[in-house]
Formats: sequence, structure tokens, C-alpha cells
Amino acid sequence: MDEQHPNPAVDPHTSGGGESSQFCPFACESPSGLSEIALKRRDQIMDAAEAIIAREGIHRLSLGHIEKTLGGMSRGQLTYYFPNKESILLAVFGRMLRRMVGEMMRADGPKPMTGRAWDCVRHGVRKHLDPAHLPGEADLSSLFYTFLAQMGHRPDYRDRLAQVLREGREFLAADIAGSVPAPRPISPRVSAALIQALFHGLRTQLAVDPNAFDRDEMFAACVQLLAPLFNPAPTDPQPDGVSS
Repeated sequence: MDEQHPNPAVDPHTSGGGESSQFCPFACESPSGLSEIALKRRDQIMDAAEAIIAREGIHRLSLGHIEKTLGGMSRGQLTYYFPNKESILLAVFGRMLRRMVGEMMRADGPKPMTGRAWDCVRHGVRKHLDPAHLPGEADLSSLFYTFLAQMGHRPDYRDRLAQVLREGREFLAADIAGSVPAPRPISPRVSAALIQALFHGLRTQLAVDPNAFDRDEMFAACVQLLAPLFNPAPTDPQPDGVSS
């Protein structure tokens, strides 16, 4: 039986063309109950950590290096907000995710939760094949793979990655459920998992080898592979400006 909307709390706004839903993955991660000063201090620590990661790499991140970068903040103040380096990495990862999703939602192109899931997926494939993708994605990917490499002995990293992937799938599945009328070829949940795997695979291959494949040819192949999941009206699967 075809699966229905995977998250009843989410309104997919099935009437195409409407305003995008306020629901967004990773949107509710900022700690509650903190004063403005505490939130500012946390942001300062994360800013310093991000600067170190971008400038010198994750392997150079340490509490001592963050202290030195911040200048006026003592180790006691630092560990009051974040007890260790790992907690800072998790917070930075969450903030990078929220920032990237916000940039995607503000960028030109089709918006999710407006009945245009197929257009959004095509747009997403194009973006994942673009060498100049969203700013900061390289740092975000570095953190993702750092967590992936260590999750065997870091259950907090495993849980965080599982949450990130789950929220992304649920968001995409809700968009598909609100855009593709039943009967669907496969359930929205399985479609979302397949698309997520494809996006991660493309990004990984291009990160390792920017010349792994011809991007125009790959875009056309992805459209041909994914189109039957959405039953869209016939369109010309041109690469839409993807450069190789």
C-alpha cells in the first residue's frame, strides 16, 4: 500500500504555487532558556571554531586554540557553555546546517512544500553537480565525514548524523507526498531515501575527484532515473546550465 504523509505534524501545502511551509529541517535546534549574553557567548565560541576549521582544518580545533582565538574568554567560561571540543563540533554542525537550509530557502529556484517536489529535486541535482555550490558546504561536509569516521565510538555523533539524515528524509518525503498524487510508483519515504543517497553519492565523488564524470551527462541520467518516481508532465531534461 502506498505510504501516506510521513509526518502528520507537517502541512505539505499540497495546492501548488502557495507559500512555502514554515516547517524546515534543523530549524529548532537553538537552546532555549538562555539569556541574550549566553547566546552571544555561544555564538562567539562557534564563530571561533568555524574560523579555525575553515582556516586550518578540523584537526587543529582544540579548546586551547579557541581560547587563543577569542582572547578574553577563559577556559572556565568556555567550558561553562561547551564542556568539550566534541560538544562545540556538534553545535557548529547544527548551526551550519541551519544556515545552509536558510540560504537554500532564500535562493532563487523552486521552493519545497509548494507542490513542486519534482522541480525541487531537479534543482537539487543541479546544485549538487555545481562546483560552486553553497558557501560553507566544504566545511559542513568535513564535519559530516568526521562524525561518520568516529561514530563507532561516539554514540552522540551517530545519533546526530541519524537525526540529520532522518529530518532531511522526512522533509523531502512530506514534499513528495504533497506533490505526487496517489497511486505513486513507490512510497514517498523510499523515494526520499533514494534521492538522499543519490545526493550524498554525487557530492562525495566530486569532492574526491572533480572530474569523476561529465556533469551534463550525469544530470540527464539522474533526471531519467528519478522522473518515474514523480510522474511529471513530459519535459526536456536539459542540463539547465550545469557546467562540466
